[in-house]
Amino acid sequence: MVITKEHWLPSEEELTVEEVKIGTPALRAGSFQYGKYCEDVNNEFMLCRLEEKDPRKCLGQGKEVTACALKFFRLVKKHCQEEFHQYANCIDKSSVDLNPR
Repeated sequence: MVITKEHWLPSEEELTVEEVKIGTPALRAGSFQYGKYCEDVNNEFMLCRLEEKDPRKCLGQGKEVTACALKFFRLVKKHCQEEFHQYANCIDKSSVDLNPR
């Protein structure tokens, strides 16, 4: 796709969100629970991407997905940080492909 003057590009401010700073083992450890916790916002985002066929139109839903992930992992940290860390460490150390088994 060639970008011309008629194309709207989002500003840096519109694209900037707080990142979910978490490693792969922890993401794998929380993937099932995160998927259920944020299912609705994730589905809305994917539906928007499918229907609009233009990711620029789904920036709001994308920000909601990130906000939900941040909220989920903050709740995990608040309520079960030690157990979660042990599980993520177990996944990291006992599986070459980081699969929870």
